[in-house]
Amino acid sequence: MKKNILFFLILVSAFISFGIVKYKELNAQTISIINTENIDYNYFQSQAKTVEILRNLNNINNNFYKILVGTTEGNMVIQKYEKSILDKLAGEILFIQFTEKVKGLNLNKDQLFNDVKNQINEIFLSSNLSENDILLYLISKGFENKEQYIYNIYHKKLYQKAISEIYKYLLSNVDVSEKEIETEYSKNKNRYYTPQSADLKLVFFKTSDDASLAYQKIIDGYYMFDDIYNKKISSNEATEIKIDIENNNNDLVNTIRTSFPGAILKPMKYNENYFSLIKIEKKYPKKQMTLEEAKQKIIENIKDEKAKQLFNKLITTEFEKFKNNSEIIINSKFFKGDEKSGN
Repeated sequence: MKKNILFFLILVSAFISFGIVKYKELNAQTISIINTENIDYNYFQSQAKTVEILRNLNNINNNFYKILVGTTEGNMVIQKYEKSILDKLAGEILFIQFTEKVKGLNLNKDQLFNDVKNQINEIFLSSNLSENDILLYLISKGFENKEQYIYNIYHKKLYQKAISEIYKYLLSNVDVSEKEIETEYSKNKNRYYTPQSADLKLVFFKTSDDASLAYQKIIDGYYMFDDIYNKKISSNEATEIKIDIENNNNDLVNTIRTSFPGAILKPMKYNENYFSLIKIEKKYPKKQMTLEEAKQKIIENIKDEKAKQLFNKLITTEFEKFKNNSEIIINSKFFKGDEKSGN
């Protein structure tokens, strides 16, 4: 799902062009109006984070920073950067509007905003930081105030939710025939298999010394691993899991893949609180799926491919039409541009 959303995010961002763009003097706090929706300074800066960029430039090269903020040419560069951020933000807001107004999908914007706001307030409250320390933290992250920080998280979640809802909407309108399933299995049979896997037993110890001592006694024949496992299972200090051992980039997985069933691995750190011993209980080889076993995965893959094609069509037709019929008003106090090209 996350991979698909990333694909759609990239696809939408590739189509940033607008219909009616006007430059007017608006109130000082309004950056832009997109189809009657006001985008204020804090919402805009939650995306631009100009303060952070300038601060970083100042730390890297103070002379360059002074030229950038202290000359007309430098200010034009800053403005060009901010305009590119506004174009991107406008495209995303238009897509959110399109999702709600054209496709009729409820994004529960107010609920989402309140959830984000409450979560952030709770985090800061539990941190016991003073208001001044919170402000310093926010500035270090590129935000001028808490409102910008909230807007930054809210907008990201809202835009991703719009993409996700459109994706689910498209999936719900996709059908897959038995013939398509059989054809996909026949053409791409090698894609449908159960990966190598292993059943593992884990026992946990609070210290490295305890884990090492238990390991040594097992190796020396004083204990059986299962004796320790059975003793610890009742206190939730032991568990059994199945893992995929296809990943070649993980040292532990490589060790398990090259070890035989029954092998007991040397003690290792499990997390901040525990060390563990691992026994390889059983290993399963890579196995070709039958058509029936692979059926659900095949349906998902076909639906996903069809949804991508429908999304591409939606962006280039319905969404394009919505953008062309939209009106964007940009505050001329902040930006000057060509209304015909929207730049």
